[in-house]
Amino acid sequence: MNRAVFFDRDGVLNKLVSRDGGLFSPRTVDDFQLVPKAEDVINQIKFEGYLCIVVSNQPDVARGYLDRSELDKMTQILFESLDLHDIFYCLHDDIDECDCRKPAPGLLFQAEEKWNIDFACSLMVGDTVKDLEVAQGVDMKFYLLEGEHNQSLLAENRIASLRDIIGFL
Repeated sequence: MNRAVFFDRDGVLNKLVSRDGGLFSPRTVDDFQLVPKAEDVINQIKFEGYLCIVVSNQPDVARGYLDRSELDKMTQILFESLDLHDIFYCLHDDIDECDCRKPAPGLLFQAEEKWNIDFACSLMVGDTVKDLEVAQGVDMKFYLLEGEHNQSLLAENRIASLRDIIGFL
C-alpha cells in the first residue's frame, strides 16, 4: 500500500482571493497564484516516498461563478508547476448532498482506490473545518495550515507554513 499527503487546494497550495469582505477561492486563472515554495515542498514529500494528491471542493462550478475551462487551466498549472500525482475535485454545491463534497470522504475514497493508499500511514493538510473533518472521518492525521481566516479553528496539529509539513513525514 502507498502513503500519501493529501492537500486541500485553496489556501494551502494556492493563495486565497480577497472578495466581498472575505477570503475565497480564485474564480479566474489570472487570480490563481501558487503559494511560495510549494514546488520545493512537493518535491521533498515525493522524495520521502509519499504520493502528493489534491482533494478540493469547487462548488463555484455548480453555482455558475467558475467556468469549467478556468478550473481546467488552474489544474494544468498545478500539474505543471508542482508535479502532483493526482487531483480530485468535487464540483457540487452543498444542496447536492453528494458523497464527494468534503467533509464527506468520497474524494479520499476515490484516491484510495486508484492509488492503493493506506490512510493510517498518510496525512492531510488543509485550512478549513471541512478538511479537518474529512481526515477525521477516515482516521487520518490532519495538519491545519494556519492563516488569517482560520485562527479560531480548533485543531490539534497546526503548521505555520506549508514547508513545516516536511517535519511530520
